[in-house]
Amino acid sequence: MRPKLFAAALLCFATVGCAGKQVITTATHQQRVQAEAALRSAENSQAPNIPEAARHLEFARQQISDGERLIQEGEQEAAELRFRQAAADADLASALARAVPMQNEARRTSEQLDSMRRGQP
Repeated sequence: MRPKLFAAALLCFATVGCAGKQVITTATHQQRVQAEAALRSAENSQAPNIPEAARHLEFARQQISDGERLIQEGEQEAAELRFRQAAADADLASALARAVPMQNEARRTSEQLDSMRRGQP
């Protein structure tokens, strides 16, 4: 009786141990989905065409890749952090894609105003 009980317990521990590495938590999955959505949104904006924003897109891609690797290694908390960082970088890329053209337009408008004040066309 004892050998069967021992074998059953060993089988349970082995199954749980093997399955534990493959399990991705709901929170980690949610962070990953949010990061990928933020990245897609930024890629569909003007971010790839603006050097500062493109740099943050690359950071986001790398962090998503790192997060996926960490999941495979069973490092759920570290993976969640990478996915949050990726989402933040992708959001920053989107913000820069909106802000940089507005800053350039504001600069041109200011220069036009200055030239009008000086009486130059």
